[in-house]
Amino acid sequence: MNILKKLFNDEAGVSPIVATLVLVVVAIAGAAAVGTIMGSFSSDVSDSASAGAASSGASTELLITGSTTVQPISELLAEEFMKVNSGIKVTVQAGGSGAGIASTEMDVADIGSASEPVDTVTAHPTLLVHQIGASAVVPISTGLDSTAPVSSAMMLAIYQNTSSTGYITQANLSAITGGILDTTSASNPNVIVYQREESGSGSEDCFAGWLGNKNLIDTTSNAVKKTGNPGVLAAVEAGTDAAPAIGFVDIGFVEDSTVDIIDVAVGTDFDDNNDEALLQLQGESSTFPPKLTRPLNYLTLGEPSAVEQAFISFAIQPAQKGLFSDVGYYSMYDI
Repeated sequence: MNILKKLFNDEAGVSPIVATLVLVVVAIAGAAAVGTIMGSFSSDVSDSASAGAASSGASTELLITGSTTVQPISELLAEEFMKVNSGIKVTVQAGGSGAGIASTEMDVADIGSASEPVDTVTAHPTLLVHQIGASAVVPISTGLDSTAPVSSAMMLAIYQNTSSTGYITQANLSAITGGILDTTSASNPNVIVYQREESGSGSEDCFAGWLGNKNLIDTTSNAVKKTGNPGVLAAVEAGTDAAPAIGFVDIGFVEDSTVDIIDVAVGTDFDDNNDEALLQLQGESSTFPPKLTRPLNYLTLGEPSAVEQAFISFAIQPAQKGLFSDVGYYSMYDI
């Protein structure tokens, strides 16, 4: 204490010693201030980064486009995915498997969809395939009776014998099928036949493959063309006893429909064909034509991004099995 009094009373000793003390105090205070500032800056940066991430997440969009067969399950998956990933918007569009492949290759779509096998060795080497499930294609009708399974040869002849206006006469239909497939009324003169409008349809490729050649329908048939599975289904549904109709769609589209499935396996109703198709996919003994079953695929341009992978992984989780069942498809856990 006396020393301090002496120091402050001694003008000669005040300047250097006080200056030193002031510098020490300033240094300490400065260090504390810098620490506070840096801490505050660090906190601000952290908050800003979090806000930026949230903002980025909120603006993240995922576009899925392609197969009309895959579209229904994609829409259900997107709805559930967005419930648990509120920062990501998933948009689903249709257009056919060919469109899904092309849009993915051109990097227009984040995830493409195709209801058919995709050659990634020679035809589409930049794509990666991620199978999420499987399904089957079936011939459908309105205003017709089926007394036994219809063969692929019979169905091919039906498509090849349509008139220039897309009809096959009742007499030709009866002759081709030997009476197995016939109209419900003797007064029906014609049966209208439908196929797919767009090229690159996975459903048509699958169905035409069962007939014996993937190009046979497009090149030799006058069947009336409709867009997508929904278009063909609606056209056949509009048929009546007075205007019977034939077409083909993915089996998932007829679960709640008024159309009849033309028997190609055992039995004559939807449940039999559905059960038989699943047995075929599982590799069990079945009379369902293996060429009428096909995979449901997602496609990415090279390795998927984190968001793309998150959605694909979500799609094949066991918890989503019910969604596939809801639309008449088979999940990876079914097969």
